[in-house]
Amino acid sequence: MAVTYQSTRDHPMPRPSQWSKFFRNNASIILIYAIILLVIGTAAISNENFRTPSNLLNILRQSIIIGLIAIGQSIVVLTGGMDMSVAQVARIVGLTVATIFAAQDSNPAMILPLILLGLVMGTLLGAFNGLLITRTHANPFIITFGIASILRGVNLAISTTPIRGIPASYLHIYDFKIGIIPANVLVMALMWVIAYLFTTRTRTGRALFAVGGSERVAQLSAIRYNRTLVISYILCSISAAIAGLFLLSRTGVGDPSAAEGMDFQSIVAVALGGISLYGGKGSMVGTLGGVLLLASLSNVFNLLQVNIYYQQLLLGLIVLVTVAAYKSPRSA
Repeated sequence: MAVTYQSTRDHPMPRPSQWSKFFRNNASIILIYAIILLVIGTAAISNENFRTPSNLLNILRQSIIIGLIAIGQSIVVLTGGMDMSVAQVARIVGLTVATIFAAQDSNPAMILPLILLGLVMGTLLGAFNGLLITRTHANPFIITFGIASILRGVNLAISTTPIRGIPASYLHIYDFKIGIIPANVLVMALMWVIAYLFTTRTRTGRALFAVGGSERVAQLSAIRYNRTLVISYILCSISAAIAGLFLLSRTGVGDPSAAEGMDFQSIVAVALGGISLYGGKGSMVGTLGGVLLLASLSNVFNLLQVNIYYQQLLLGLIVLVTVAAYKSPRSA
C-alpha cells in the first residue's frame, strides 16, 4: 500500500490566534497585574483592615508621589537612560517653595507663582541633565548621580531642619475631595492617561522607543536623537518637580529628607512594569502596575508592622531579580 505525503505548503500550520498574540506581547503587563490581584486578595483575606474603602483609597493616595516620579523615569528608561537625580529634584523644589512661603508669612497669593517656579526649576534641571548627557556622551547614570550629589549639597545648604509656614490653602490641594474620591487621585489617573497617549500616539513619544532601541537606526530614521534625549530628561524632572510640590502639600513642611529613596523605588516600579532597562521596550501601563504593586506591598507591610529594613531588603531583591530577567542587547 503506497503512502503519500503532502507538502506543508498545501496545508500550512494554523496561525496563532489574536488572543495568543496579545498574551505573548503583553506577558509582563499581565504578570504584574496578576501579582497585584494576588497580593490584594491575600491581604484582604488575612487582614480586615486592608479591605476597608478608606484603606484602598489610601493606597491610591500613597501611590501618587512614586507614581509621578515613575512616569518621568519611564520616559527616560525608554531611551536607554536612567535619572538618579529625581529624588533630589523633588526635594529642592519642595524646600525652595517652602522657604519662600516662610519668608512671605504664608501668603496664599504666592501659591500659583511658586507652583510655576517649581515647574520652571524642574524644566531647567532636566534640560541641564539632558544637555550634559548629549554633549559629553557620558553614561546617564553617572551624570545624573553626580547632579544628585550636587543637589543634595544645595538642599542641605538651604536647610537641615523642616521648614514650616505653608499656607493652609496650599495644604488643601492634597486633601481636596470630589465626593468621596480624593481629587489628587483623579488628577493622577489623568496624568497616567496623558503619559500613555504621549508615548503611544505622539511622534516624540514613539521616538523614545527608537532612540532606546538603537541610536544608529534612530538617526537613519531621521529622528533627532539629541533633541529626543533632552526632552525625555526635561519631562522626567518636571514630573519629579510636581511630585515635590505634591509632597509639600501632603506633609505641610519643607523636609530636607523628602522623597528619600524615590529614585530607587521609581526604577523598581519601571523594571517591575516590564520596561527594559536597556531601553526601547515597555509600556506606561506596565509601570502603573509596578507603582500599584509597590504601594500595595508598602501598605500591607505597614499594617503588619514590618520593619523598614526588611522592606528595603525586599526591594533590593526585587531589583536583582528584575534586572537579571533582562538580557543586554550587547550580549545577544
